[in-house]
Amino acid sequence: MKPLRVLIVGVGGLGKCLVLEALERDLPVSVLVRNQEKLRDDLGEATLAKLENIHVGDGTDAQVLDKAMQDIDVVLSGRGAAPDLARELAAAVKRNGVKKLCWPGGTTNVMAEDGITPNYKELQHLGSWVEQAYALHGACIDIIRKAGINYVIFCPGRMQGTGRRSPDVQATIRINRDAGPFVSYEDAAWVLLEAATTDSYDHQLISAATPQTAP
Repeated sequence: MKPLRVLIVGVGGLGKCLVLEALERDLPVSVLVRNQEKLRDDLGEATLAKLENIHVGDGTDAQVLDKAMQDIDVVLSGRGAAPDLARELAAAVKRNGVKKLCWPGGTTNVMAEDGITPNYKELQHLGSWVEQAYALHGACIDIIRKAGINYVIFCPGRMQGTGRRSPDVQATIRINRDAGPFVSYEDAAWVLLEAATTDSYDHQLISAATPQTAP
């Protein structure tokens, strides 16, 4: 069975970890970035040499996306909270017959533990940004859901790099429930690649958290 060919759009903090996780799984990896020099600085020459293709351009440009998605099975976005990108990626996934889009949303957009209360209402004490994030991520989710494509939307809490992946992040995965306030980029990348390479979470909002026992 041929390995899935993945395209990662945007190689910042999360995107870099997506690239490394996909390569660790021996998947053919292509990337779409705005700045190839920054990509080289972020990944290094050794990792760059392992990539199948490097596409440089705007992720909201239909022609750029159509070129980048040739022979691609799954698209993963390294950026969330970007409705224009969500719209163009979803349309290009459908247009080019790509099997799945994996998108990072926000923990504001899943349900609280009771399964009834929208999680953003549980987080409003943190500030006005909570409802703004809910609306922005919600717009992206609506666009993707209405596009008529297969998708998985990962809705984590705050993310940043920790330099290592937790061995048991899989145990924290929840479907349409808040899993916790923080997940590392490394753990988020593992979850997104697991969603990309299996059908376990198709058409779901999922959440996960870096276990508190992790250093």
